[in-house]
Amino acid sequence: MAEVTMPKMGDGMSEGTITSWIKKEGDFINEGDVIAEVETDKANVEITSYDTGKLSKILVKEGETVPIGATIAIIGEGEVVAPSGSANGNHAVKETNPIPDMKVPVSPVAVVAKIGESERLKSSPLARNIAAELGIDLKAVAGTGPGGRIVERDVRAFTPGSVAPAVVLPKVEAPKSSPATAPTFASTTTYMDAKPSKMREAIAKRTVQSKQTIPHFYVTILVEMDKATALLKQFNADGVTKITVNDLILKSCAVALGKVPEVNSTWTPEGTVRRYSEAHIGVAVGIEDGLIIPVVRDCHMKSLRQISADAKALIVKARNGQLKPDEYSGGTFSVSNLGMMGIDEFIAIINPPEAAILAIGASVRTPVVKENDEIVIKSLMKITLSADHRLLDGVSAAKFVNEVKKALETPFSLVS
Repeated sequence: MAEVTMPKMGDGMSEGTITSWIKKEGDFINEGDVIAEVETDKANVEITSYDTGKLSKILVKEGETVPIGATIAIIGEGEVVAPSGSANGNHAVKETNPIPDMKVPVSPVAVVAKIGESERLKSSPLARNIAAELGIDLKAVAGTGPGGRIVERDVRAFTPGSVAPAVVLPKVEAPKSSPATAPTFASTTTYMDAKPSKMREAIAKRTVQSKQTIPHFYVTILVEMDKATALLKQFNADGVTKITVNDLILKSCAVALGKVPEVNSTWTPEGTVRRYSEAHIGVAVGIEDGLIIPVVRDCHMKSLRQISADAKALIVKARNGQLKPDEYSGGTFSVSNLGMMGIDEFIAIINPPEAAILAIGASVRTPVVKENDEIVIKSLMKITLSADHRLLDGVSAAKFVNEVKKALETPFSLVS
């Protein structure tokens, strides 16, 4: 008999939610079979088995959340004993013919919902929750997400009746009291409560933690992007290579981290300052359920082309829910770019335990007055550094953004 336990799939993971059981009690399991799907705060993964035998007992129901290491199922014969008062899925198992504990591998995939014995329908947890509340059969919904995945917008667009009704305010007659008496207005509103995804819960916890425990301050600088634009045209002229502004920014940040190393540091729980030698730069990627920050490693050692290739591959994985834990952990600095969405300027929240994050705005054609009062048109981009005041002061933060500015305004120095 072998226990299937909730695996740990990342440094910050403490629990997981069973979204669906692919196999049911009594099914015969072969080694490598997918038996269940789990939602964590970072990704949705399939649990596969290292064992062969009958799935004799499922201990954790769909939708139930349990801590890592908790037994969720039994493969093989044995007597299962659930302790009294167990509400979170922790179960004790009394073994007959015990065998060594077996680890269960996981592989990140897009979320899928069980339909039948041999067919599964791809859908996000939020889409499934909304469909259940609105009484919509997901099998009738066409998916527009990656790989045909059904997402929230697909469920809401399936039928006009799925949209929450508009707020209705009752008619209020003019008061008959004296002019000095203020009228009383009664109102009703409609709403729908939905349980947030594990990722949204994690974002809520980490952003509150960041703002409550890290003393943020911000510095903003304008960067002239005309030369960078010219470099990109030259790089991409062959129609094959596709270097982006974001790639230039990552390379520029790697250069700046080498020149202002205090930015590449962490305030440890023990109250010490840990300074890193490597530049592992996180790239904030917006996905359906929230935000994830895959990490481009060793940017200080890589060429612009290699950084570009690695970043693109990680972004695709992030949007398809295929990132592995080591691909979204271990960052030493982060970049968040909303310029491609037309945002001129914003400030980002630091991703603990990093010391800073750089927010990138849009490049905008702007009139600029030169020293001789001549007016010229330049492409200007605002970048804003959010910095941890425990580790950085205004001078060091200003040095860093000026180094990023210098690199972007002399972009041919980034090509190697």
